[in-house]
Amino acid sequence: MKKLIFIFLFLCSGFLLAQSADQKKILEDSRSFISLFQKKDYDGMLNMTHPAIFEKIDKKSMIDGFKKMFEKNDEFEIEMVDTDQTRFNVSDIFTTTDNTKYAFSSYPMKMKMTFLKEKFDEDKKKMVLGMMEAQGMKAQFINDTTLEMSKQSMILALNDKTTSNAWKYLNYDEANPLYVSIVPVEVMKKAKEYYANLLIKQKENAN
Repeated sequence: MKKLIFIFLFLCSGFLLAQSADQKKILEDSRSFISLFQKKDYDGMLNMTHPAIFEKIDKKSMIDGFKKMFEKNDEFEIEMVDTDQTRFNVSDIFTTTDNTKYAFSSYPMKMKMTFLKEKFDEDKKKMVLGMMEAQGMKAQFINDTTLEMSKQSMILALNDKTTSNAWKYLNYDEANPLYVSIVPVEVMKKAKEYYANLLIKQKENAN
């Protein structure tokens, strides 16, 4: 009996260690993903992205889109503010009915947007802040041309046959048709529930 109990405990501890190793990998990758984004290393980011997205849109088009938004824009400049590395959190590891492993990595995202051709009076500021709030962002104007935005963001970590059983990532964005077309329904439901709970906890902690 003691021998059986020992084997059982050994197997359980091995499973827990495997989970912890996955969570550690996802945490490290999430931090790297955001760091690459801040450095504008789009190739590095896309190498970590789930390959299913490239069946919908090619890498060059995605990189051109990033550059247009963050580098070659005459209307505004966007700067990612450094994210506190200690505030990244990784969920438990889940498994779908078809053996896709997945998890969620959450972090506070903050950025600054500086408008190059426009200054905002109080009425315009109020309108823009309302638009940001409708997108789930907290926002404030630092001055008449610079807007600071923050949001609790989340990354989906997926591990399946198409990734050769490696962890690959997607930004959680239910409003994005690409996200909806790629992510399994089971994962989408869990992600929505998990993210909603994150926002509830965030609001409770703020009160």
